Order: sequence, then C-alpha cells, then structure tokens
Amino acid sequence: MSLKMCGVILLLSLVFSTTAYETVNSTQIKIENNSAQRDYQEQEEGKVLPFRTFLTTVEIIIICVSTVLLFILLVLLTIYLCVYGCVKPKCCRQNSKEEYTQVQLHRDRKISAIWKTNYPKV
Repeated sequence: MSLKMCGVILLLSLVFSTTAYETVNSTQIKIENNSAQRDYQEQEEGKVLPFRTFLTTVEIIIICVSTVLLFILLVLLTIYLCVYGCVKPKCCRQNSKEEYTQVQLHRDRKISAIWKTNYPKV
C-alpha cells in the first residue's frame, strides 16, 4: 500500500506543479510599474565611475598575456628546479681539468684523498 501511496503523491505533486506554472514577463511588469531599468548615461557624463576603466582593450590584453606568460615561466622554472636541482647547465660547466687553477687542482686532490681514506662514520 505504501508504494501505491507514494505513486499517488508523486503524481499529484506533478499535476499541481504543472498547473501552477504561468509565464510571466517581468520586464513588462516593471515597465507598467515604472520600475524598469533606466538609462543613466546623461547623469554619468563627466563623472568618474568606479566600474569604468582608464585602460584600453589593447592594454588590458597586453597585461593579461604577460601575466599568463610570467606564470608559465615560473611553473617551468619550478619544474626545472625540482628535476635538476640548482646546478649549472652542461653548457656552462667547466669541461676539462686544464682550465682549473693550481689552487682548485690542489683542493680537488685533497677532497679525493679524504674520500678515499673512508673515515668511519660518526
């Protein structure tokens, strides 16, 4: 019985909701009540309004495009730093030991000697 009752209630709610529907033209009602939107352009002449912008469309487009490009470059920089870390690219590294000075060669030898001795870890 409860299933039939739910079906009847659903059918009645559909019938009542469709019969209560009426098309209303709100613009026509506002015109009749003299409350429609008005043209304030004459009153705005010569005044600075908060929603008006002093930028042209071209300037706004340039600002938007440069902001998007800057964002993309920052994302790419972040990805590069996460993948490679903060190291010099291969093109900027010194390739051979011939370009090292005597101090750098001595330091390199000392460091390799320290690593070869295998000090016990603390």
